Amino acid sequence: MITESINEFFQLFFTVLIILDPIGIIPPFLAASGHFSAEIRKMMIRRSIIVAALVLVFFILFGRLILNFFGISPGAFYISGGILFFFISFEMIWSKPRSRQTPESAVDPHQAQMIAVFPLAIPLIAGPGMITTIILNMAASSTWLRPALMLSGAIGLGLIADYISLRCGTLLVRLIGTTGMYVVEKIMGLILAGLSVQLIYDGLIKLNIVSVPL
Repeated sequence: MITESINEFFQLFFTVLIILDPIGIIPPFLAASGHFSAEIRKMMIRRSIIVAALVLVFFILFGRLILNFFGISPGAFYISGGILFFFISFEMIWSKPRSRQTPESAVDPHQAQMIAVFPLAIPLIAGPGMITTIILNMAASSTWLRPALMLSGAIGLGLIADYISLRCGTLLVRLIGTTGMYVVEKIMGLILAGLSVQLIYDGLIKLNIVSVPL
């Protein structure tokens, strides 16, 4: 039981890490904050991580209620989530922006707080992929506490990875270069593509459209 829980947690954490994409968020962050001083960029990183965490916690707490309110079955959300993940993975593989375009950086420091919220926190970090991941996992369990704790731990570690990545963004770009970042992102995209197909298959099983092979 403990071994299964540990394996499940690491699988969930790896999925969260792929969606949060600590490497892929560096270029849009640098594009949005390049004209600000180092101190303002640090503030932007802290604020964006905090805001993203609050948004994700909201969906951990109320994600299942949202599904019940709109009458959406877990199977249907599995399929829609798998389709969404497939498009995200497709754009990752082809190195296209994943709804993470940032506006031109402003030189006015007072706008830094707003930029930290949008588009850095939403949708750069707490994007549709992460929200889908949360609701999928909350809907897949008959209990609330266990998936909530596992999601909180996995997302917490993922946000720490994002924070470290953003703080070391300039150094990472110099270290692995733009080509290296694209290669890492393509590999993550391939893994996410496989996960998306699996989610669609699981959704078809939950809706009794496809039977489980004996």
